[in-house]
Order: sequence, then C-alpha cells, then structure tokens
Amino acid sequence: MAALSGTTKKYVIIGVAGLAFILGVVLIYIQYNTLAELRTEVEEEEIAVDEAHAHLNRLLSHRERADEYEERLNYARGKMPDSSREEEVLRYIHRLVDEHGLKALDISFEDRYEEEGYTVMPLSLTLEGSYSGIRRMLNNLRRGERAVRVDDLSFAHAEAGGSELQINVFAKTFYRP
Repeated sequence: MAALSGTTKKYVIIGVAGLAFILGVVLIYIQYNTLAELRTEVEEEEIAVDEAHAHLNRLLSHRERADEYEERLNYARGKMPDSSREEEVLRYIHRLVDEHGLKALDISFEDRYEEEGYTVMPLSLTLEGSYSGIRRMLNNLRRGERAVRVDDLSFAHAEAGGSELQINVFAKTFYRP
C-alpha cells in the first residue's frame, strides 16, 4: 500500500472528524427526542396517579358515609310501595292540588318499565293555579309520602293577561314488584 500524501491525510482526518461530528449531532438529537418523550410519559403518569389518588379519596369518603347512604336507601325504599297503587297516587296528587288551591286539568299514567329492583311509573300532570301554589305543591310532592321524581316542567299563562299559570309536569313514581 502506498503511503497517503499529507493533504490526503488531512482530508481523510477532516472527513472522519466531520462524519464523527454529524454522527454525534444525530445521536444527541435522538437522545433529546427520547428524553422529551420520556418527560411527556412521566407527566402523563403523574396526572394518572393524581387522578387515581383523587378517585381513591372519593371512594374512602363514600366508605366513611356508608351508614348515611344506607339510611337514605332505606328511606327511599320506604317511599316505594310493593305495588303500583295508582289510586293512592291519584288521591295523593288531588289532595296536594286541593291543599294548594290548584286545579288539576289532566293526570295520566304512561307505560311502565322495569329498572334494577323497581318499576318506574311515569306520569303526566297538567295543573292550573298561582305560581306560589304550584311551587309549594311541587315542594310537597318532592318531600311527600311517596317517591316522586320530577323530570320536566313547562309553564304557560292560563289566560291572556291573567295571573294564573298552567304547568305541565312530567314525573316518575316508583314501586318494588
């Protein structure tokens, strides 16, 4: 093998050094991107740990309130009879309507359906009366002797220019079969 000339050696050394420099820059770039990805993963894991910790705290809080929840469950069960007892619901609503000076224009039951452990009995009420009477009646309905959930209300004036309101109430009552 022939010996390389001095200029050729310089070019080879410069080429090798340039190649080493480019290779070093590429390796540093790859490592920087990997580090950025790892930091993002660490941040995501820290967020997941914080969320899991918050969820655990909520569960522990619920466990501490288990007796209260049991009381509330028993209270709700006590407000759900073992049959539909539509006539009792009608009497109850008519009694509330009378107590609050309202007029029942329509009361109707819709198709029932089963949920886990109970039956849902939807009903529709159309009432007429003063705002305060309607408000008090709805409060008493909510706190009354039977479990009733009001899902939707719509108001309209009963007469043009009058102070009476007409309200459509869409509610559900429940019973255990």
